[in-house]
Amino acid sequence: MAYTNDDEALQQWPVECRDVALQYLKTSHEMVRKLLEALLGNLGAELDDSKIDAFIGKKMVNMNFYLTCPNPELTIGVGRHSDMDTLTILLQDGIGSLYIKAPQVVNMEKKGEWVEIPPISGALVINIGYMLQIWSNGRYKSAEHIVRTTSTKSRVSIPIFTSPQPT
Repeated sequence: MAYTNDDEALQQWPVECRDVALQYLKTSHEMVRKLLEALLGNLGAELDDSKIDAFIGKKMVNMNFYLTCPNPELTIGVGRHSDMDTLTILLQDGIGSLYIKAPQVVNMEKKGEWVEIPPISGALVINIGYMLQIWSNGRYKSAEHIVRTTSTKSRVSIPIFTSPQPT
């Protein structure tokens, strides 16, 4: 279902978490801005505020709930993919279940294997998206990743996706 504005979309969010999610999304802007300034600055780019804001012009928060599963190896939480956006910020819950495909530059015995990102409760995982991979001419890479379910605990993930303005 497509919505014409944020207010209309917000009406679809559960009232129990609407205000907190919106506040989280709004307060994340400065953090995302500083991350992007640092990453682009490391490439030697000097961008004014309007360009930085254009690179993170669209933000979207997802709230995903993964039920406990007695046979997690038979389920897919989220299948293998790389993020298309600029940056993805994931608030960790301490349970884990996020795996990345080990690239060639990592310890050769892990090359091509799925490696779990160690969960640290309250920590943020920052994923590079394809947009930033393209802007950096491949110096930053978008990591292929999956999300698995667990047999011990249900979990919630709350990623924020940032994408450039279409213009």
